[in-house]
Amino acid sequence: MAVSKKYAGLPDLDAAPEVYETPDLADDVSTVPTGTVRTGSPSPSSGDEVRPGLDRQPLDRDGARRRFEPSLVDAKDVDFSDSIAGTRRAYRTRSSRRRRRRRRLEHGGGEEVGDLSDSEEETLPIKLARLKREAEEVRLELERREMEKDEDAEFQDSVEQQQQQQQQGSRKQGEEDVDADGVHELSRVLDGLSTKARLKTADTVEDQFLSTMASTARQRQHHLHHQTQASHSDPATAAPQSAPTTLAAVADFSDRLTGLESALGISSMSSDSQTSAILPTLASLAAQITALSATLAPPSTTSAGPEFQSQSRPNVAYLDTISSKLKTLIAESDRLSQSRKAALASLADLHEKRMQQLVSGASVHGNSRSARMRGLSTASSTGHTQGNNEAKVDGTTGGGGGGGGGPGAESLQIQSQLFLDEQASKITALYHLLPSIQELQPLLPVVLERLRTLNVLHNGAAQAKGLIDDLESRQREMKDEVAKWREAVEHVEKGITEAEDVMKSNVDVLGGRVRDVEERVGRLGQAR
Repeated sequence: MAVSKKYAGLPDLDAAPEVYETPDLADDVSTVPTGTVRTGSPSPSSGDEVRPGLDRQPLDRDGARRRFEPSLVDAKDVDFSDSIAGTRRAYRTRSSRRRRRRRRLEHGGGEEVGDLSDSEEETLPIKLARLKREAEEVRLELERREMEKDEDAEFQDSVEQQQQQQQQGSRKQGEEDVDADGVHELSRVLDGLSTKARLKTADTVEDQFLSTMASTARQRQHHLHHQTQASHSDPATAAPQSAPTTLAAVADFSDRLTGLESALGISSMSSDSQTSAILPTLASLAAQITALSATLAPPSTTSAGPEFQSQSRPNVAYLDTISSKLKTLIAESDRLSQSRKAALASLADLHEKRMQQLVSGASVHGNSRSARMRGLSTASSTGHTQGNNEAKVDGTTGGGGGGGGGPGAESLQIQSQLFLDEQASKITALYHLLPSIQELQPLLPVVLERLRTLNVLHNGAAQAKGLIDDLESRQREMKDEVAKWREAVEHVEKGITEAEDVMKSNVDVLGGRVRDVEERVGRLGQAR
């Protein structure tokens, strides 16, 4: 047997190979399995005396089948081995069949084909339909019990029995009223959930209106049924209570009708108002309400409960943002109106100043002209007759000046009117441009941001262009300096070449002289 490294260090571990030995087959030994021999077992009655703790009752297979038949076993990816690992998975059972199906099976009824309870998981619309159907069944059961109670009350004989029955009936009535109120509340919640589910889907407005009317009629029928029960149980107090109840119902109906008229934008007092179809109006109102609810409270994907209620609360932060924006818009409109009033006031002041300037200029011109004419008249007058003539001439000129004052005032009025017309035309043109400016207002921040970005880019490009120009000028200067250095280097190289040539010639001359000296020294040595 191969021993792994994990168990190699354990003592008393046999590492020898395992050998399985079987005995040799003999000729007289048969390998056919022997049959089971039934022996007579004692009866349960005889064994009870010996072992009274044993239960010898047979197993009820039908009951066990009815008990475990609704259970659905999910054995996917289940480990049925003998491993004791912690990661092994066990199978799960779930029972999704309703008690109604169990009762049908217990009474011997067959299974319905296509029953919704056979499915493992129940979708939200099917669950809502099932809950509404069960709530309707509970309501019908309560009505049936109330009718049976009313029929039984007709056959009471004695007064004492009637009193006892009334006391018991009052207690039961309280319990059933609580139950009926609970059923009514459950029906209302289910109607609201179904309405929200239909709003999420593509249902028509007519279906929503009909469902709302049906729920309202059901609530009214429930209220009337309670009133009839109260009148049957106590006819003496039913008559005084019927009038306030009727008045309350009429007032409630009037309030609802007034609210509907105000929501639709019509008035019950104006008979000549144009009437429109109610379904398109309701469709538009439903679309507006849906948009507001989707904006203020995003739709929830969970079922009804505390989580749904918490998610259906309005978004307070979004409301604060909207209110702040509205306040900002109101303040801007106030500033615009104030600036408009200030512009009109400044225009009026400017017009008054312009008129004063024109009037003062005209008066100065008239005074100078009259003084000039008076000077001429006094200089030319030499006698009484001439003075009279000049007086007449002066009078005529004065009359001419007075007649000219009329056209001057008219010209001033015409100029002022032209000025006002020009300013009014400019203001009118500006106000005609305001709608287009307001339409372009959402684009203005983006355009301004892009213009600022382009300004920054242009400034950066200008700086980069300046740097590039500086670099180019420096490169030109460096090129000039390099050319100068190249000329100097070439001149130095020429000098070095000339020096090398001179040095080579000097070496040749000195070499010849050295050789002559060596020959002379050699000859002198030989002569000695």
